Amino acid sequence: MTRLSRSSAATTTGTILALCLSLSACVSTNEGGPAGGGTSADGAGTSGDGACSESVLIGSAMARTGFMAPFDAPALDTARIAIDKVNADGGVNGCQIVLEEIDGETDPDKGAQIATEMIAKGARMLLVTCDYDVNAKAAQVAQSAGVLVIAPCVGDTIMGPKAGLTLGYSLGSAVPGEAAIMAEYAYEKYGPRAALLRDQTIKYTQNQCSAFQTRWQELGGEIVAAPEFTQTPEGSLAAPVTAQVAEIANVDPDVVALCSYPGGGAEAMAALRQAGVDTPTVAGFGMDGGFWLGAVPGLSDFTFVTYASVFGDDPNKEITDLLKAYEASSGQPAATSGLVTGASSIEAFAEAARRAGSFEGQALSDALETFEDVALTAGPTSFSPQLHVNVSRPMAVIEVQNGEHRFVEYRAAEKPVAE
Repeated sequence: MTRLSRSSAATTTGTILALCLSLSACVSTNEGGPAGGGTSADGAGTSGDGACSESVLIGSAMARTGFMAPFDAPALDTARIAIDKVNADGGVNGCQIVLEEIDGETDPDKGAQIATEMIAKGARMLLVTCDYDVNAKAAQVAQSAGVLVIAPCVGDTIMGPKAGLTLGYSLGSAVPGEAAIMAEYAYEKYGPRAALLRDQTIKYTQNQCSAFQTRWQELGGEIVAAPEFTQTPEGSLAAPVTAQVAEIANVDPDVVALCSYPGGGAEAMAALRQAGVDTPTVAGFGMDGGFWLGAVPGLSDFTFVTYASVFGDDPNKEITDLLKAYEASSGQPAATSGLVTGASSIEAFAEAARRAGSFEGQALSDALETFEDVALTAGPTSFSPQLHVNVSRPMAVIEVQNGEHRFVEYRAAEKPVAE
């Protein structure tokens, strides 16, 4: 996935702040069970008569605080919802699953410490933050220990073999597919001349605009401007984007591709509209949600590509059921749709363990690599020995008009961008 910063002072942050503050720093699903995830010699955690001898521990180093909390915390909560469902249905290979979490605080070093602690307790899987830059140290700890590691919503194909993580996976939808959908939809609807407004702060947004440009030009389109900007670590514009907006206004494009995330992305979007640039704008998962629209009151002609609609109109019943369960559990409506990947991380783990008949890291990874359009809540999911993130999964196209969100369609990339 992506990385999402705190919204700026100009951005409406009530939803996110309430969500973050309402969540405890450390919880455990099935608290009455054993603290560890003990296993037998074959890793299945069963006794000689086939009954499970001990619960299976999943450890989490995801963020409840810091700039990753708006994405990590909801995904972690839906992971707990999915675990409760799996346990109610009899568990996995006869074993109940226990989730133990410690707040990773969006801190790579803290994440690595938590990973070490969880693995020492016997964790059979580690959940890590939805940004590779933040989770890399924790993921490498798990890899070295032979433990499966999943980042629910990383959108970079580096999460896997490209980073030496043969046991590392993301249940997210990766940039090569996401950006291709953005480009294909915008080219079809708006025309051939595009401007890029490129947030250079993190790899996700850099890669998003690069992939968009590649697919746009393959379609026969032209990039007429490509100004850049950056954000502060706190999540606001590092400098005004007056010159960048003027550059876009001067070329009068058919569409603007905004590759960013709130709060700086919200500030950049506001700067466009305040300067009178009403050009249709397309974005990706980083700009999901309505929590930042206070920065751009009455926003129109804005479209983004994401996992699902959290605005009450998604046609997928599994999505709407999960959103209802999340709201009932957390007391808050979902801020973004990235949370569906938390549930799917558990679904994928359970299915891999069933196929493998084991909870050992390599056996689980081997099973995951056999996935071909496996039906999960986040959508059909496929992996291969070369790619541990999805690039061909359909994603939701959401349109904003007059400050209101509307689901348009689920759409898969006609041609994911080659890397």
